[in-house]
Amino acid sequence: MLEIRAESRSYLRLREQLELISLNKKKRTKILKKLGQHITKKTKKNIRANKNPDGSPWPARKKGRKKMLKGFTKKLKHYQRDNNKTLFVGWPSRRGAIALAHQEGKSESSGFNKRFKQTKKSNEPKKDDPASREQAKELRAAGYRLAQQGRQRRGKKPTIKFITDNMSVGEVAKKIGDLEHKTPARKWDINRPKRRLIGISQQRVAMIIKRELKRNRSN
Repeated sequence: MLEIRAESRSYLRLREQLELISLNKKKRTKILKKLGQHITKKTKKNIRANKNPDGSPWPARKKGRKKMLKGFTKKLKHYQRDNNKTLFVGWPSRRGAIALAHQEGKSESSGFNKRFKQTKKSNEPKKDDPASREQAKELRAAGYRLAQQGRQRRGKKPTIKFITDNMSVGEVAKKIGDLEHKTPARKWDINRPKRRLIGISQQRVAMIIKRELKRNRSN
């Protein structure tokens, strides 16, 4: 979960600060609820637009142009603690940890075992499955040729159909690695740029509190 805390500098005047402190639990709860609703609504809008709270765009994907973190507009919650004195906004699930990692730009450790579990969960092709057309094209582009036969000066370049009919996903991946002189790492780190999901300026917080205090006086 991500916690919203006030900065040392306050944008509320002394009178408003004293008024806020003296509010009873019911009125304090109402103000924090309004603040939580505003942050939640704004956060969902920013996620859909792939923008930080300040309006700047998130760092783009390395590949593709699809929207990022689309599922994070769901199950976003706000609630109060410490006798309704602290507001929390975030995801009370595994998504909360993922959101925090994006918020702070934390790198993620990965490896063969983790990649295997992800592949199994997402129903991706297994290493013993037939090679895909995309793999076949990549293997041909890497310069792969069949073993030399008879009086051939060099082996024949296989067709895409031959590769998909006679070679597996794992076999093609290994041959591509060999041709490109790449040794697969057992473990690696996935660098993740900062993509802020939740945030609100203290000026905006002050404005919402002032508005609710004004309504409270008129009631």
